[in-house]
Amino acid sequence: MKPTHPLRLGGIVILCMILQGCWDVKDIDNRMLVAVLGIEHAEDNKISLLVRFPVTKSAQPGGGGGGIDKSFFMAKQKGDTVVDALDELRLRLPKSLDLSETRAIFLDQELAEKGVKPYLEFAVRDRTLPLSTVVALISGSMEPIFSKPNPTGELSGIYTKLFFESYAGGTPQKNKVPLWSLFSRMYNPLEENIVPLLVRSNMNMFELKGNAFFVEDRMVGKLTPEETLIYEIITQKMSDFEIETTEGANVKILKNNTMISSKMMDGKPVIRIHTLLTMTLMDSSQSAQNSTTEIEKSVSKELEARAEKVFKLTKQKKSDIFGFGNRFRGTLAPNQDWSEMYQHATIEMKIVSMLRNTGLQMLK
Repeated sequence: MKPTHPLRLGGIVILCMILQGCWDVKDIDNRMLVAVLGIEHAEDNKISLLVRFPVTKSAQPGGGGGGIDKSFFMAKQKGDTVVDALDELRLRLPKSLDLSETRAIFLDQELAEKGVKPYLEFAVRDRTLPLSTVVALISGSMEPIFSKPNPTGELSGIYTKLFFESYAGGTPQKNKVPLWSLFSRMYNPLEENIVPLLVRSNMNMFELKGNAFFVEDRMVGKLTPEETLIYEIITQKMSDFEIETTEGANVKILKNNTMISSKMMDGKPVIRIHTLLTMTLMDSSQSAQNSTTEIEKSVSKELEARAEKVFKLTKQKKSDIFGFGNRFRGTLAPNQDWSEMYQHATIEMKIVSMLRNTGLQMLK
């Protein structure tokens, strides 16, 4: 018998290696795709896991499958941990539970105030859950949100994703936070997290209540949507549809140019921020005839006062959501605690507003 050529034998081995692992892939019809996960506090020091699955057209009325009258299916399960609750839920489901299409994770505000790390570590260990999954906090009970149909008709999970996406309903005030970003800041001692805080809405599924800021993995305070604008300006994440109302005039901020200088003086960080905002006039009150200069000064004054309030609030809680600490990375000693230094930092912000394209409003 003729011996097998080594190259042919090697090719067969490589082909077998490529094909291995396919045996455990379940057909899509035998999987239940998780769209949204909710984790909230339960009695006896347990957690309650809420899961929302989209329902296929064939399973809905008129789809040829007998069906149910909803486009989604909601399940709830208690457990000692998230993994424990997922395992218990798998025992109840007729199909395999699949986390690979999860769009959002909602966390109870009460749990966030204790620390989110124990409730989210499973997401990193479970290699199937996307790291781009959006994370948000919920104030109040989650069950009404999970049991309510999407008001605009999207599939389960898509509504939540669109709520934060800049190409859809997202605004800088909503502050989209993917899972990977949350963990990145959690393990960075020089920068803290800021996560959107949602509340149930009678008209829609939920609405923005503000943005919670953290120290490590604990929620320690909240910024209003208006105060969040300062965070967006400093980090230059603001898009061109933010509208600021002042002195009876509505203006749209078109461009934001922010420069930050930082240095150590007498062992304390000194941070100076200079921001140039280019705006356009959207509308003005007929009763208040303000000049271009008056509107510019009014916007700058209002935003500077708001910035001072935000700095004071975050410094009191030792929460550097702006990432100023990264600017001092090379000068800090290993034994220096940036959160303590941030609390005593000097932060000054100067805002210059420039009104352009006023149209016929300012013509005499």
